[in-house]
Amino acid sequence: MWRRKGPNRTGLRRQLRTARVLFDAGDFDAAEVLLRRLLPDCETELGANHEETIGLLNLLGSTLYQQRKAVASAQIARKATDRATRAWGPDDPATLDCAHNLGAALAIQGDVSAAVAVLDDTWQRRARRLGAGDESTLTTANTLGATLFAAGLRRDGLTVLRSAHAQSMTLSAGHPVRVDIANNLRIAERNVGG
Repeated sequence: MWRRKGPNRTGLRRQLRTARVLFDAGDFDAAEVLLRRLLPDCETELGANHEETIGLLNLLGSTLYQQRKAVASAQIARKATDRATRAWGPDDPATLDCAHNLGAALAIQGDVSAAVAVLDDTWQRRARRLGAGDESTLTTANTLGATLFAAGLRRDGLTVLRSAHAQSMTLSAGHPVRVDIANNLRIAERNVGG
């Protein structure tokens, strides 16, 4: 049986960089097409648990998230998280990036209990591994707090957002993560009257 010969490793890496450029430029449709086309070649050429294959899966999940394709995003993010956990362990920063994306995808899918479980676990692991004031840790805390608050768990959401806000004071005043946390906290406090 004839099979299309995929690109070599150099070609794969070049196309992965192109997909990242498309993603960063906001061309999510084109990024999705390219990433889906590259996935089987990466799995064949590099292996399913290779860091670049897992990174491709994570980027594909993020691309789908940006397009609000919640179910597909969660499926891909779960696959990336599972592979990263097998390859590097549950506390590796790359695994935690995948897990954060899974939690965010589950949140927009409306699976609040699963989203909260994943995000809370990821927040705790990031805090232990990277520190409570780390940008990645704070990003997960912000996502968790906003998810809890939006789901009607206002007290829990406020507690997480207030903790994240206090920790974010170590970041520069205009840092995007600090600004996002402050905005979410302001909205939450306004909606509960303080």
